[in-house]
Amino acid sequence: MSLYRQAGRASGRTLAIAAIVALLVGLVAGFAIGRLTAPEPTLAEKVADLRDRLAPAREGIELSATEYGQAVRDGRVVAPTEYGAAKADVQRAADALAAAGADLRALAPDRAAALERDVGALREAVRRRADPATVRRLADAASAQLRIALGSG
Repeated sequence: MSLYRQAGRASGRTLAIAAIVALLVGLVAGFAIGRLTAPEPTLAEKVADLRDRLAPAREGIELSATEYGQAVRDGRVVAPTEYGAAKADVQRAADALAAAGADLRALAPDRAAALERDVGALREAVRRRADPATVRRLADAASAQLRIALGSG
């Protein structure tokens, strides 16, 4: 048995390790090149994405007044299922606004603040079982403020 390896011969294990390292380096380099050459989204694309992410807010605001109008009479809940749906709709709108809040504030800080106030007022009116006409008015105001904040109304 020889203590020395023959020159010029690589073991199978060494070749496998070299191949794996080369593959990993190639993957990392390919990912980096792909990211560096990827186009940046335009402002219009970012606003369109924000509109898509705020669709649950728009829908929640619109549905809340409809559900609420069927649920509350004279400050009393007459249809618990619809009242629960109205509360859930307002919560869905508030959650969507919270998730997109930073982008909304970057787009239009004053409008974002007004929208948050309007949705908060709507949520409070639903919570305290206000008159359905008041809830409808607040929902309409919040819906209009959302359109204004997104530059679509």
